[in-house]
Amino acid sequence: MEHSTSAVNWQPRNVAKLPGQLRRNSLAHVARGADGVLFFQWRASRAGAEKFHSALVPHAGPDTKVFREVCRLGADLKALAEVRGSRVDADVAILFDWEAWWGVELDSHPSVDVTYADRLNALYGSLWRAGVTADVVHPSADLSGYRLVLVPTLYLVSDADADALHRYVEAGGTAAVTYFSGIVDANDHIRLGGYPGAFRELLGIRTEEFFPLREGEQVRLDDGSTADVWTEWLHAEGAEVLASYTDGPLPGVPALTRRQVGDGAAWYVGTRLDEPATDRLVARLLTEAGVRPAASAPPGVEVVRRRDGDRSWLFAINHTDTEVRLPAHGVELLSGAQCAGELTVPAGEVAVIREDRQ
Repeated sequence: MEHSTSAVNWQPRNVAKLPGQLRRNSLAHVARGADGVLFFQWRASRAGAEKFHSALVPHAGPDTKVFREVCRLGADLKALAEVRGSRVDADVAILFDWEAWWGVELDSHPSVDVTYADRLNALYGSLWRAGVTADVVHPSADLSGYRLVLVPTLYLVSDADADALHRYVEAGGTAAVTYFSGIVDANDHIRLGGYPGAFRELLGIRTEEFFPLREGEQVRLDDGSTADVWTEWLHAEGAEVLASYTDGPLPGVPALTRRQVGDGAAWYVGTRLDEPATDRLVARLLTEAGVRPAASAPPGVEVVRRRDGDRSWLFAINHTDTEVRLPAHGVELLSGAQCAGELTVPAGEVAVIREDRQ
């Protein structure tokens, strides 16, 4: 996917990338599966709508921060050539479907504040902060290789894909479904009998009516969490209630549930949790599913592992302004240095370890 060397031209305020940010962003793409890096544009345009869009060669020419960073990135990619063709290690999948996105954002729905990308981004952000890598896959994908599957706002889902998620959980997987999921079939027809329709049996719940919140309105849960946008009149029918509302339109009504299904578990999140509560929820899900980060790292340090057979590479991208030390064994490809137990990554820098075979 194309990206920019620095500022774009189409935002209200087009902020330039800070020194080192071009490199970190680009190598983060490689860490997460890219086999190349693509920029628009080669030389900054002199005229036209995109004349202030950044480029590999800016208006000021090659004696610039941008061009020097582009050249350094080229050398980095040459040093990382052996990574090409490997796959990202991910124990978590996030289900994503364009048709569900189109469907959920049609008009005449219960709340204009329910948007498709909202919970998708929130859950992904929590995983990122936890140092956990996730694949973003279609609901029809093979889920058997994942320990945890997150299902954000999957408003529209086919019978086959809903059944596949049920089988995944029965076989030992952990799944978490957020509100306004499973509501309609592939033709955007309501699934009758109570929400969340396609996932009602899996989750062991039944919602009889939606109670969306007014703009700016918040509710509290009895586990200390804060939420907004959405509540619903939910009945636990086989599910364990983990948290209920203490105020708002539905005090005492369940908001967070969990149901044991076969060898796995299915969680339901019936409201829009704020960021701290989402982080706590994701931490519980990761613990239950047995998912760990690629390496132990402090906040702000991105760690991702790519693998090809019995070979593996650990990417460590330091987005902070302080030096960090990580456990690592192998060769650091960008410098050629040997790592015998510990890797030092300076502030704002990137390291890629070809890991010793364990």
